[in-house]
Amino acid sequence: MANVAATLRALALQSDEIASRTRLAPKRVKEILDGAPVTASELRALARGLKLSMRAFTSTGSPANSSELGALFRAPGVATSEREPTLDRLAGFVDAALKVLPLRAGLPAWLDRFGLHGPETYDEAERLAAELRTLIYPDEVDSPAIDLPQRLRMLDGLIVSQLKNSKFEGASVAAGGYLFVFVSPRFQGRMLFTLGHELGHVVAHHSVQSAHLDLASSIGSFRNRVEGFADAFSSAFLLPPQAVGGSLKAIRQLIGASSNEIGDVEILILARLHGVSFDVAARRCENLDLLPSGGAASLAQYIREHHQNPEKRAEALNLPPREQIHFDVVSPVLMKFVHESVARGVTSPSWIADRLGTTIESIYETHASTGERRATTH
Repeated sequence: MANVAATLRALALQSDEIASRTRLAPKRVKEILDGAPVTASELRALARGLKLSMRAFTSTGSPANSSELGALFRAPGVATSEREPTLDRLAGFVDAALKVLPLRAGLPAWLDRFGLHGPETYDEAERLAAELRTLIYPDEVDSPAIDLPQRLRMLDGLIVSQLKNSKFEGASVAAGGYLFVFVSPRFQGRMLFTLGHELGHVVAHHSVQSAHLDLASSIGSFRNRVEGFADAFSSAFLLPPQAVGGSLKAIRQLIGASSNEIGDVEILILARLHGVSFDVAARRCENLDLLPSGGAASLAQYIREHHQNPEKRAEALNLPPREQIHFDVVSPVLMKFVHESVARGVTSPSWIADRLGTTIESIYETHASTGERRATTH
């Protein structure tokens, strides 16, 4: 059962936390982590408590590794032991989704209007972000993108869902003519930036069947070419220049700022208004020359030294709370076809729930609510 131990270690959870979630004895969890044989009932407890597919534990290697889908998720620079649980869930999700979604001849037509016109530069990221903004927010290109997860439902062939219990912050894959984007549950400002980051991969890197897996170190660091481009895209999309300028002007008038320099208070409000983290907002201000070089890092360090973190600083200032951003566990676009498939008896609720990382109850609940909404609209 070495595969069970490897799968558990790859989740980056402490043994006590695994024991708490699965209700297995802490001593027994440590034995399993050391490679001890596992009973069928223990496997079920692990799968149920950690919300993993049984396949993640029982296969001798990720089952997706032997398929086309598995090959898509072989991200460079990530150890196999780290990839395996997430690879299994992603490949299982995409495989199940493609079984219930309508067949497509190719990737969505709207993707054709995008594509790199040259090297992956900041200017190119700005251009593509502005282009996507025009498509998703046609008459309000400078408004906050708090409702971005809901707006994305309008894009043909795009499926946005959550990626739970994973080291990865996000992932994106083009397969079967569809574009799949996954975001792990985190601080909502982080999730929104990750969503923008994955959209950057979609419009720039998914013209053919391909995939990206992003660890925390890949998002928001602006380090290497591909990930730095996706970071720049997300920043430009969520904080367009005209939106930053207009928001800061209104904020400074509101708080009666007299200094010519932008301070932490303005950036805290800007971050909350647009649903991003303080670090993202400050970095964007620096990129737009509204802060001196190194100013974002200096402000962030000041806040952490004197106020622990930006959110505590905002609370101490009694700033308005963040507006909640809703991220669907499973895309409603996909769930519509899940309901149809289950109703026709093509797929079983337990099979589809296992692969989509949701519950049978959730499938029936959303099915019922969808039916009620249809009834009231006819």
